[in-house]
Amino acid sequence: MKITGKMIKEDLARCKSCYLRNEDLRALGHLGGALKAFLAVKLPGTERSEIESLFREAFANVSKMPRVLKFVPKGVPYLKGQEDKLFRYVVTLHKKVKDDLERESLEQMRERKLKIDQLILKGQKLLEEGNLLEAQRNFREAVANHVDEDGLFPLLALRLMDKGHFKASLEYVKGAIEAGPDNARAYDLLFTAVGKLGETEAGLRVIADAKKKCGAHPLVLSASARLQGMAGKWTEAQIEADKALALKPDLKEALAVRDSARKHLGQ
Repeated sequence: MKITGKMIKEDLARCKSCYLRNEDLRALGHLGGALKAFLAVKLPGTERSEIESLFREAFANVSKMPRVLKFVPKGVPYLKGQEDKLFRYVVTLHKKVKDDLERESLEQMRERKLKIDQLILKGQKLLEEGNLLEAQRNFREAVANHVDEDGLFPLLALRLMDKGHFKASLEYVKGAIEAGPDNARAYDLLFTAVGKLGETEAGLRVIADAKKKCGAHPLVLSASARLQGMAGKWTEAQIEADKALALKPDLKEALAVRDSARKHLGQ
């Protein structure tokens, strides 16, 4: 691809845009790209002067960025005619900022995971003391801090079930299904809670919410079919089982529910 002055100006415009949005790393990346292109092309005098002026503005902006000032307290001035040295310097600076951000991100992740662990331990202690309300407050805060710790949902559901709080556990059973609709264990937890409660409607509400997030998922539909059957709603059970089987014809649970529905409906 032929490099043009327009391309360099666009890179510098992106650099400015990133600077305004506090995206320090991307700003440096675009500045480095503009310098590299500038070194690879011979521009007419007027356009060259215009771009040099834009470089001056870009370096002034970059020199205000906190991530840059951390490594270069006095900033980086633009030196006309020294673009080759500036390019190498910006590349080095980009790597330092990137490493710094990754290190910070790792530290934040560790802090977040530690906070989740502490909240679970505190919640468990409160649960042992019979304080469900405060235990739930800690468990919910742990969930609010989760990013990819999807195992948190079945863990909390089981902790509540172990203490006989089956209704309270449904909140986390729903989270387990929504986080991993392919996870058969989440449905086992659902049927365990519903069975202990003797309230199929509570389970159907969980599934209705899961449908909104997961859409037409075969295991969600199969669970819905089974719950409809448990509630004695065999027409609805057959409809849901048929939907599940249309997506996954060999789904044993859906096949079993459909067979039961047909018998109850005299088909």
